[in-house]
Amino acid sequence: MTRLILGEDARVAEWAFATWGCQPFQINLAVGLADEQGELVGAFAFSGWNGSDAEIHVLAPGGLTRRVVRAIMGIALIQLGLKRLTVRTRKDSMARGVQKLGAKYEGTIRRLYGETDEDHHAGRQYAFFRETIARLANIKEAPEDVRWQDPESA
Repeated sequence: MTRLILGEDARVAEWAFATWGCQPFQINLAVGLADEQGELVGAFAFSGWNGSDAEIHVLAPGGLTRRVVRAIMGIALIQLGLKRLTVRTRKDSMARGVQKLGAKYEGTIRRLYGETDEDHHAGRQYAFFRETIARLANIKEAPEDVRWQDPESA
C-alpha cells in the first residue's frame, strides 16, 4: 500500500523534479507517495495557488488510485480551499482519465511543452470545480473558511 508523505515539501519537490526531469518551479505544497519501505515512488504537487485555483502535477506509479485521487482532492479542498483545480497535460491517457473523473475541458495551450505549434508541444487544459472536487474527496460539505497558509507569506 502506498503511504502519503506530508510536511516534507522540499524533499518531495526535489525528488519529483529529478524524476520528472524538469527545471524546478515554485511549488506551494508537495505530497510524496512512498512504498512499504518509506522510499518515494511518486508525488503530487500544487503550484500557482492563488486562493481560488491551483495547478496539480502528478507522478503516480501505476496510475492514479482512488486513494491518491481522494487525497489530492481532499487537500485541494480542505487545506488549499480551492474553488477549482487545473490540470494541464499532453498525455492522452491523463486527458481521458481526468475527464472520466469529471474534469471539464477548457482548451488547448500551444507551445506549452515546446517551441512549435505542433501537437506534441501543445497541452490540453482541464478544470475540476468545487462540487466535483468535494465528490471525489468524499466530503459532503466542505468548510469555506479552512485555508492553507503559504509558509513564504507567513
